[in-house]
Amino acid sequence: MKSIGRISFVLGTAGAVVNVPLVHRPKTVSQFKAAWERRAARAALLGADEDGSLPQIPLTDTEDAEYYGEVQIGTPAQKFQVIYDTGSSNLWVPSAKCTNCKEKGAKYDLTKSSTYSQNGQTFALQYGTGSCSGHLSNDAVTLAGLTIKNGTFAEVTTEAKDVFGQAPFDGILGMGPAAAAIDKVPTPMHMLVEQKLVEKNAFAYCLSSDEKTGSMLTLGGTDDAMHTEDFHYAPVAWTAKVLPYWLVKGSDLKVAGASTGACGFLVGCQLVVDTGTSVIAAPGKAADTLLSKIGNVSADCSNVKSLPIVTFTINGKDFDLDPDFYVLRQKDEHGHEECGLGIQKLAGIPMWILGDPFLRKYYTVWDGDQNRVGFALAKQPAAEVVV
Repeated sequence: MKSIGRISFVLGTAGAVVNVPLVHRPKTVSQFKAAWERRAARAALLGADEDGSLPQIPLTDTEDAEYYGEVQIGTPAQKFQVIYDTGSSNLWVPSAKCTNCKEKGAKYDLTKSSTYSQNGQTFALQYGTGSCSGHLSNDAVTLAGLTIKNGTFAEVTTEAKDVFGQAPFDGILGMGPAAAAIDKVPTPMHMLVEQKLVEKNAFAYCLSSDEKTGSMLTLGGTDDAMHTEDFHYAPVAWTAKVLPYWLVKGSDLKVAGASTGACGFLVGCQLVVDTGTSVIAAPGKAADTLLSKIGNVSADCSNVKSLPIVTFTINGKDFDLDPDFYVLRQKDEHGHEECGLGIQKLAGIPMWILGDPFLRKYYTVWDGDQNRVGFALAKQPAAEVVV
């Protein structure tokens, strides 16, 4: 795989920021179907029913994520490909002492780093049907040329086989809220701000489609080159105090301009803005209503242009999502294109997940300083394809 770009410093709306290139690896038809089934099974394990009980484990499915980038740990640097994931809040990579991690993946070796210092606290994290465990360590952690001194991360010594499988990345770098961090470990963004490596606790994603180049994570603010309109912000919802996700409130959901009535008057639609989910996920009855109004998607893609526009109303502004974004085009084992709906019913969760189909259209900023999430129409990345 060739490089998709270089780390770059830019002057954005929040001052000096730094860009991290991301690779997009879309799923095949069979991978998409497997992820769909895992997602549905995991929803039941989240411990959340329509009666309002709460999820007890992270949303992240490592094999569902499609965007990843590099992080370096130690001196000299040991390189890892990680999911920069807004649905979790810890950094972890496989340890050289891992007993069952994939053979060809990168592994952290503390004996090869002059800046390692022992922490030793045990670490365990549940991921739906799988889990991983190990211990915390401290070392230099470098993101986009910015080096966190004595950064805390987890070395994984045991992982369930279904956590990574044959995924093309090694670990996870959590970009979620601090409240979601296991063992209250400082998040990477918190450490960047605390050590004055970036000015603001804010970051933004521009996500490409179909393996096109240009996917980018911006640390410390936003990059004006990534969007074509001003940001519209929504405060993090009050429900985030009990559900530690990047949650915003939607007040309406429309199909072809007509309200579906899916968002209640008081609570509305609780929307998790999550880069680690490759579809838009909807709860129970709301999903039934939405899917019935959209109708069927032809596998041969012949009716995509005739499908309706879906609109999310967030903090008073309508965000249209046309079928070019919510219909996913994938290749089967013979290389033939097949279309499928990128919206899924998850009966076990009380909230929506605004995953990659929404985030590919809207350049999105997660602003931890002001506890808000902002959306602006994204400039579509270049047509060059990663090979």
